[in-house]
Amino acid sequence: MNRIQCLLNVPTKLNDNLTVLQAISKLITEKLNPKSVQAFLDENKSSKEPIQLTLNSINSGVECKDPVLNDAVKVLRLLHIKELRDLQTKINETIVSIQTITANPKTDSSLGKVGF
Repeated sequence: MNRIQCLLNVPTKLNDNLTVLQAISKLITEKLNPKSVQAFLDENKSSKEPIQLTLNSINSGVECKDPVLNDAVKVLRLLHIKELRDLQTKINETIVSIQTITANPKTDSSLGKVGF
């Protein structure tokens, strides 16, 4: 109960569990009704704009005297990061697919062992 109070910022001064539950119920009813949730989503959707990166704001990790070469290194670094993210996504998908096979072993109680 205390964790829920902290998460929802319900005052912890209330010692009566019934009062705390009523406060939590009222908060959830008022703040998490479909109209309030939709208003929150609409507000946050319109406020999120794509982040514009400039090459000057990116650290290349390598400094050269030639500014064109510096920009090329920055672009290559960004492309490499994108490829690493794609690779990590594929690795995560592979792990999940393998876990669906191995995470649910069949039990043969007559043999007294778990597995195939």
